[in-house]
Amino acid sequence: MTVLTAVTPAPPVPPFVLDTRYQRIDSLIETLKRRDSVAYDLQIDGSRHRIEWPVDFSAYQVIASTTPVSLGLATRGDFPELERLRPHLLRGGFDLLTYYTCSTRSVRYLQNSQDRMDWFFALDAFVDGQELSPEQRTDVVRDLCAWLEDRGHQSQTRWVNTLNAMLRVILEDLETDGIDTSRLIQDTRGYFEGFLLEFDPTVTLPRYLENRALTIGMRPEVEFCFAYSGLTLSPEERIVGERMKELAAHLVALQNDALSQSKEEAQEQGHLNLKAYFPEPRPYAEALNGLYRTRYDALRALRPGRPGPLEVLWNICAQWVCGSLVWHLTTPRYDLGQFELLA
Repeated sequence: MTVLTAVTPAPPVPPFVLDTRYQRIDSLIETLKRRDSVAYDLQIDGSRHRIEWPVDFSAYQVIASTTPVSLGLATRGDFPELERLRPHLLRGGFDLLTYYTCSTRSVRYLQNSQDRMDWFFALDAFVDGQELSPEQRTDVVRDLCAWLEDRGHQSQTRWVNTLNAMLRVILEDLETDGIDTSRLIQDTRGYFEGFLLEFDPTVTLPRYLENRALTIGMRPEVEFCFAYSGLTLSPEERIVGERMKELAAHLVALQNDALSQSKEEAQEQGHLNLKAYFPEPRPYAEALNGLYRTRYDALRALRPGRPGPLEVLWNICAQWVCGSLVWHLTTPRYDLGQFELLA
């Protein structure tokens, strides 16, 4: 006798639902593609001031927004400190920054980039605050740089070893794929060394701007993207490429200076920012506009006239500048009511 067994039908596969965060971004990007500038009002010492920056979103796109990447670096080693930072990472929308700035559809690249974001913001949470004295910050930077020279180096500070162990995972993923990480490591060292001036009130404005281009972490990020492309630059092209990286870093640093102002004033007293050099709101707003436009025009002037590795690097820089601007304007990390986007 045949026994009929009831089979429970499989539940229907739900259709993909686009993250509401992307819906907001898609609308914003379509608006920006029709404009040659972005304008918003910045709240400065109780008064509102117009910030207007040139933009070119004509070739910009959010890459693979339907492909999930995970805040999963904590699962690849003994990184309890990172696990404790998970709510902080999620609240800030740091997974979105990966999508906004990526310049390839490779899922492996996307995941490695997200791992780097996890590491980057964990480093920021530990190093960029009032908990460290100047002497401790010097020791931390020394240990971070020493590990770049010798991956067996051990610090007396546990969380420094954790951060280095996280970076090991990221670098070895790249190196396993045959990617040369030497320039990435060189730029990462400059990023570390920049931490030493972040709380020094004697730093002049020109030196502050140079240092911010290091501490924003943009140079290693752009170098990481370019290294993943597998292309190389001639010595002459490398000189131009380094200037591209520097200018892109300046632009992202100015975005961060303007839009993180309220957070830093509330949470990171003593941390240098551009506003500290301008006692009156109007000159500060004028400086944000003038410095941004000068650097933006300089970056556009370097755009190559023909295809090649230098054009690839320029496009990576442009993708980062646009993606970072979108993230800074929309992330809950900085959306504290201090600005209104005029879309």
